[in-house]
Amino acid sequence: MNVEERIASDGEVIEAAYGAYFEDVYKFVFRRIGNEPVTEDIVHDVFCAALNKMEEFRNHPEPKRWLMVTAKNKIRELYRKMKRRSFETLDEIPEPAVEEPDYREIELELTALAIIDIEEWELIKDYYLNGITIRELAERYGITENNMRVRLHRLRVKLRKKIDR
Repeated sequence: MNVEERIASDGEVIEAAYGAYFEDVYKFVFRRIGNEPVTEDIVHDVFCAALNKMEEFRNHPEPKRWLMVTAKNKIRELYRKMKRRSFETLDEIPEPAVEEPDYREIELELTALAIIDIEEWELIKDYYLNGITIRELAERYGITENNMRVRLHRLRVKLRKKIDR
């Protein structure tokens, strides 16, 4: 089997698994996370893991079980990363500078918070206003860089839809 046939075959395996098990994996993750964008990111990571470990996935006697165990491990990984971040000491958090309020910035923030929640707004600010790279944000949130790009894109679309009305 040449490389192109193998790639096509791997794609067919993942496509079949996605069609058969996506809903089950999604529901499993969503019940434990309760956050739609994070659930989508984790489910995406699960199917990427299946593609990356194709031989192991293809030869597993129960592909659905393989996907569910992988999802469970991805959730645990997320919780471990969140737990590590929650132990920042107060000394590590910088003191806010005392400045005159910028009313345009306040108006922007109030407009954004009417559309998205505070965590999403913090993500937007970190990337667009504070200049934190996608790599750094992905590490902070415990997701892949590609998932971070998708998350930022979805937030831009969400904001643009509401603001353009």
